[in-house]
Amino acid sequence: MSDDARWLFHIVERARWERGDDPYLPESFAREGFVHCSYRDSVAESAALYFAKDADLVVLEIDPRLLAAPIDVARTPRGPMPHVVGAIPRGAVTAVLPVGAVASRADRR
Repeated sequence: MSDDARWLFHIVERARWERGDDPYLPESFAREGFVHCSYRDSVAESAALYFAKDADLVVLEIDPRLLAAPIDVARTPRGPMPHVVGAIPRGAVTAVLPVGAVASRADRR
């Protein structure tokens, strides 16, 4: 099954998500041109690598079929990492989860 058949997961600080921007676009988009996402099995590692241990985080579960923006899958030493090349509409977010709950979610849609 190809990478485009997999759920996407984006880690964000809870306060940023609750601010209510629609579509959602992190500040890093301006300098990088994409929204960092992970596949299910990389979420916990990504959270540990890129966020403070005590950060109040949520994980957005994203249905890639509901995105207007293209997805570029970067091949990295940690494995494939999906990048959404545009904003994420709130309607594409199917669940907002704690980091620890992601491992029990489906990997493929």
